[in-house]
Amino acid sequence: MGWRSLIGTPQCIDCLDLMRQLPDGVVKLIFADPPYNIGVFAKMPAADYLAWCESWIAEASRVLAANGALWVSHSEPLVLAKLSEIVSKYGRGLVNWVTWDKYNGNPTLQACGGPMVGMTQVNGLRSLPQMAEYLVYHADEGEWTTQCDRERGFIFEPLRAYLDSERKRAELTHGQVNDGLGLATNGGGMASHFFGRSQWALPTLELYNALRNLFNNHNHGGEYLRREYEDLRREYEGLRYVFNNPGKVSSVWQIPPAPRTWHPTPKPEALLERIILATSNEGDLVLDPFLGSGTTMRVCQRLNRRWISGDICAEYVERATADLAQPQQLPMEVTA
Repeated sequence: MGWRSLIGTPQCIDCLDLMRQLPDGVVKLIFADPPYNIGVFAKMPAADYLAWCESWIAEASRVLAANGALWVSHSEPLVLAKLSEIVSKYGRGLVNWVTWDKYNGNPTLQACGGPMVGMTQVNGLRSLPQMAEYLVYHADEGEWTTQCDRERGFIFEPLRAYLDSERKRAELTHGQVNDGLGLATNGGGMASHFFGRSQWALPTLELYNALRNLFNNHNHGGEYLRREYEDLRREYEGLRYVFNNPGKVSSVWQIPPAPRTWHPTPKPEALLERIILATSNEGDLVLDPFLGSGTTMRVCQRLNRRWISGDICAEYVERATADLAQPQQLPMEVTA
């Protein structure tokens, strides 16, 4: 069984030890909700905390598929901005910064130890109450870059190589392709988009057919670009990072916090449901290296995703495992 024995069973383990058991690129979605290291929970100097975060981000980047999605949450925007920079450093750019608004205009919710009245806190603190957390969503669309040249790659290389090999077989230059299709030649023209890695793009059906005709007419007796366009398009979509557009959803999410439980900071199932539905497909493998209250694994189980998760705290693992047998009801989402 090997590492596959980890799937579907909560592990009591350090996050780094958990991820080191996984092969490269086997995970399609990672949701990381690390210890925030703030207030009474601050265990490390800031520099040490960021160094530790870089260690698990590096491992997460390794086990994540080239077209996978990596989400990180935090309550401190300045800290999260630094974590986002680290994720980008390991090859995946920022797609979205999400503000999770837990207040939703509901005066019955509790914040900072006191009830809310409009946007004024009755205990008199001289600042606005903190009723938001933040998430960053990172993925890569096209050029896959890492610090290691050995691992550097290009997500769409199979398609690019096919198109360019057919061009070379037909003995056409980029300029001849541009001329033959009547395309602009400034900066290399559209041919550079079809055959080179820089700003690569899949041709439209019309342009693909035009390329096929050009190749065949230029080199009489040849038969070029024999693959059906529908097959190319299907492969292209399979190589892109998953994004199942949820519709009228902005980067500000109004989702109430989870009910108080045995865990000090549980995430609501509605939050994880949105992330999992939008950035993974059924059957995909999801990793949550910080199990916490077990929200990710419960939602994955309900949405038919495979999952791996663990926590260094034995009590969290034991309680989350018990909760897994009794999935919580999805909280009703509140909208503005």
